[in-house]
Amino acid sequence: MTTEVEERIHKALETHPLERLADGYRRVHPGAGIGTLRLLPFNLVQGGLQVVAVAEVLAEYSPGSVPAFSPLGVQRLNAMAVYGPYELRGGQLRQTAQYSIYANEPAAHLAAQSVLNAFGGQLPIGRSVALSTLSVAKHDEQRAHHNMPRQWAVPVPEESLQSAAQQLQQRGLAASHDATSVWAELALSGDCPSRAIDPNAETAAVHVYTGIPHPIAGVGYLSTISLPPGKSPRNAVEISRRLNAAELEQVDFAPRLGAWGLHGPDDLLAYSSFLPCAEPKINLHLTLLWWCALRAAWLRDRYWVADQGIVLDKPGAGAPQNPVPEGSGPPA
Repeated sequence: MTTEVEERIHKALETHPLERLADGYRRVHPGAGIGTLRLLPFNLVQGGLQVVAVAEVLAEYSPGSVPAFSPLGVQRLNAMAVYGPYELRGGQLRQTAQYSIYANEPAAHLAAQSVLNAFGGQLPIGRSVALSTLSVAKHDEQRAHHNMPRQWAVPVPEESLQSAAQQLQQRGLAASHDATSVWAELALSGDCPSRAIDPNAETAAVHVYTGIPHPIAGVGYLSTISLPPGKSPRNAVEISRRLNAAELEQVDFAPRLGAWGLHGPDDLLAYSSFLPCAEPKINLHLTLLWWCALRAAWLRDRYWVADQGIVLDKPGAGAPQNPVPEGSGPPA
């Protein structure tokens, strides 16, 4: 049975000059690499939801078309990733994004468009992001090449951001907002809900910024997860790589459109996801914040150990718990 999401994807791509695969599409970008979209069938029922397929978008960059990155350089590059994490496979730079497709998806248009945007933009934007690391001049050249809008004509109303923070507070999370963003905290261990109460509280801070420009990909939404101060692991390169790989092994999970990577001059481990968007979408900031909360809960349940931080081989890791005390889905 083909879902409405898949039907929309096939209809949108049927007139394009793409190589048709048994499970998707391939496009060769001469001199740059190969982009592939696959619709991988699944039948997983969990928590009342049925995953029927996973859309996987893969960019394989041609050798010589992008700089040669070390393992450390790849994880620094992931701080700017758009449409999935970068990785090295056999010395070749690759980038993978995934989107779970559910039976009776209530937002079929948004889901299909998200997959199509990733397939269309992953390789050209991803290559430009990689090239932009060479120099300021190359960065400016790649930005000018795409010429994406850098700001919205009309911002997200602040009342909408305030409402999102209030809904999260009603779910038991410490949350707040300002004129352009909304944020919340999720306890990784202990009972303290916020670092504002106890600076040593082990919480994941999730943040969604609206109308923010990406260095290359234009204006949109930036979602981030930051770990407690002082808890960034020493082996952050390997942990970042393994977290990205573990996310891509999931079936029923928040969209894998961002990446764990190393941020700032201190190479702090954090998650970020940039979603290019020419104009604001109603309540998308709340959906993105919820996806971050789900991801932070997954990190807590699978890898977090109190007073130690991330332990990749955490003993007794079970199924992810609900990140909020009430309800099983995003706030309405």
